[in-house]
Amino acid sequence: MTLDELLLEWSYRSEKGYPSLDSPSDVSILKSLLENLDLPANKIINDLEEATLSPTQLLKRNNIEIFLNKIENNEEFILKDGGTTIIDPDASASAINILRSGNFEGQRIRFTDTNGNILSLGKFEKTTEFGGAEKVSTNIESLKVRTDVKESLVILMCNIISSGGGLKPFNPDSFNNNMNIIESSSNKFVDIEENVQGYMETLFSIMETYKEFPTKSKRKSEAIFNNPYSIAEEILKSYSNPRFNRGDIFNKIRSVCSKITVLEKDKWNPGDIYLVNSEPILPTETDSIAPWNDLFVNNWGDTDKPLVSISLKEEKYQPGRAKSYLIKFGKKIEYDLSKEELEWDKEKYKIEIYKLRESVSKLIEDGGTGAPNEVIKQGDGWDGKYSEDRAKLQGTYGAYKLLEFILRHPDASVAGLFAYGQSIPGIPSANPTFFKLVGGNKGILTKNEKYPGGSNTDLTKDEPITIIDTITSANITIKGKLDIIKDGEIERTEDVSKTFRGDYGKSIGIV
Repeated sequence: MTLDELLLEWSYRSEKGYPSLDSPSDVSILKSLLENLDLPANKIINDLEEATLSPTQLLKRNNIEIFLNKIENNEEFILKDGGTTIIDPDASASAINILRSGNFEGQRIRFTDTNGNILSLGKFEKTTEFGGAEKVSTNIESLKVRTDVKESLVILMCNIISSGGGLKPFNPDSFNNNMNIIESSSNKFVDIEENVQGYMETLFSIMETYKEFPTKSKRKSEAIFNNPYSIAEEILKSYSNPRFNRGDIFNKIRSVCSKITVLEKDKWNPGDIYLVNSEPILPTETDSIAPWNDLFVNNWGDTDKPLVSISLKEEKYQPGRAKSYLIKFGKKIEYDLSKEELEWDKEKYKIEIYKLRESVSKLIEDGGTGAPNEVIKQGDGWDGKYSEDRAKLQGTYGAYKLLEFILRHPDASVAGLFAYGQSIPGIPSANPTFFKLVGGNKGILTKNEKYPGGSNTDLTKDEPITIIDTITSANITIKGKLDIIKDGEIERTEDVSKTFRGDYGKSIGIV
């Protein structure tokens, strides 16, 4: 009997038509099947229960909020096959609602990741945060590092360098010596949460064979350490003996302020770590955001406030997701694809795409972008051409439907969408000051950008908005330039881009 045949037989005999390790009856059936095949039934079942997540385990361990927060924050999940994935919250809305309800009985829970893959809970590794044993993939060909580890590596580098550790940019000449310094450091885990320390130790042990890695894996390994190294060097120029918090204080502040502003935690304050100048006394006020924002310094290098909010980015980072910008403007049914629309054939999609292109063009002429900037329409889609791939047609239709919704809504705008994606939601005084530090793959910082508290934004005057529609993809991309404004003065101008990704089926993403 093959594995597929075993699973089919197990499904056929289960009470609900699909097997579950939460069901004693289903487990008993599996045990019987395995015993008939002379396989170690108890060991296999125990290994399955240890290695996978289930709704019941989530509920018992009170980890639903952790799971949902990881989705909300675009954090990586580790998969059983050793890979990692990021869940798309829009495409996984149904599964998220089931978890939030706590009613799992008879429910089919499936998530969609940002690559369009469908995943059941059984595909996820049960890592330490969900009560499992810590595991790290040792496959150096596809080495990836969890988001919380990347952030903790910045703290580790600061700890070592500030205490005299002679770290240098990570390259073939310095890599092994740097790893020896890290391994022998007695203070490397100061201010780092215990639940990531074991993972980091395993990562360091993998690097012991760095000299034997293929060239591509060496470059990837160097970048993993060079990005936090370059950020740590920048921090230490202004804060010589930094202390950090990513634990209780960090989570408490984010939770309270998210409720006060009615914004996602990362949209209120995108800081990934807080540098602690002094022990903060948390406000008791829960009706105003002002005293909470006042916990953070307003200028890089200042120590007059307890905390410095630092957003950590790698050299080639992806911009923030922006689909949740639409929540306040209408119900998803207005811009998601309906069941009927999902079943259209190619010709029907072409007809409806044509209508939406015409509607979008008219809305642009009538000022639907919310700005006087010139709009340039780019790509062969605007020339009346269509893909012959049904999936791409479906995606293009969905992307246009979402774009049209924004252009015709009186309170939505392209500028607002750009700003929200930059974590400046445009609500006066909603944000504290935060600093975006962008690391470098060679160990040299790329950027240190200040985002002033209470900033506003506007599209840069006389700079065009470009809307790109090409038939080779299921996406529509909008590009432009955005001014970051504080007290009426332009702090700086940024190139901005948002893509309406139509590869999610019912729900169209904005990235």
